[in-house]
Amino acid sequence: MKQKSGNGLRVLWAVDILATDKKVRSASESMLKALSKQAKLKINPAYIVRFSEQAQPLARGEGKKVFLENVQSVMKKGLSRTPFDLEEPKAILQKGVYLRSDVDALVSEAKRIKADLILVNTHARKGFSRFWMGSFAETLMHHSPLPVLFLNPSMKPLTQIKTILFPVNLSPDSQKVLRRVGKWAAHLGAQLVLYNNVEYFVTSPELALTEMAVFTENLEKDVKDRKKTLEKWGAQLKRDLGIKVSSQVDESDARVSDGIIKLSKKLPSCVIAMASQTGPVLSVLVGSTTRRVVREATVPVLVVR
Repeated sequence: MKQKSGNGLRVLWAVDILATDKKVRSASESMLKALSKQAKLKINPAYIVRFSEQAQPLARGEGKKVFLENVQSVMKKGLSRTPFDLEEPKAILQKGVYLRSDVDALVSEAKRIKADLILVNTHARKGFSRFWMGSFAETLMHHSPLPVLFLNPSMKPLTQIKTILFPVNLSPDSQKVLRRVGKWAAHLGAQLVLYNNVEYFVTSPELALTEMAVFTENLEKDVKDRKKTLEKWGAQLKRDLGIKVSSQVDESDARVSDGIIKLSKKLPSCVIAMASQTGPVLSVLVGSTTRRVVREATVPVLVVR
């Protein structure tokens, strides 16, 4: 992230004025309140008016301005009790029928206001609309060049961010993302916890016994090498950024996403940071892990490209 004077942070808050679940607003406000204790916030609420929601005769020509003003008036009313000083709410007309158009519209607005972060809920509505919101969050996760903080309405309220948990696969690409996550930890004054899961794959039942024998023989050395690498990376971040870093190598047979979520529940006031992708070879595997964590975690998840 960009280091700014005065520890400032500009957040594009993707609001959903049609959401009926009070937990959605509560999760967003809790997160913004926690961030406001650790950084000077500028919060820009934005709402993407989907193509199907637009009153077609009004959303064109001279009626477009009136239509947008009406939507923004509804936004102001809905946000009037929010305990924050907000920038002027912005309603954005989505120009296409595809989900990617919604994402592109939101990202364009985030770039226009030079946002450091996009804040969005993973689920907001029921039925088909809820499916759309989940798909929107997932599409945003893969295509936003900016960090996105995803909130699950079932998350427990945070008073401040004390810990950032970042899973690494020890590849050069994950080390690059680690640097960006480390800057977030420094910016917020949070401890950084590095997590690595020792996960092996047996290629076929016929080779299972042979491969397991090899794995067992080399497991101890492999785990030591992983711990040494994590300690080296952590020491470098501590020197460069002045942050507290610890690490954990998970030797259990748990699925990677399950291990991440389990550890996040044990850490104080935790936010999980995930890479949206870590290179062409591992992007599918890492992407699926990130999707599961965003969907299932009960703590905020920061996705960084």
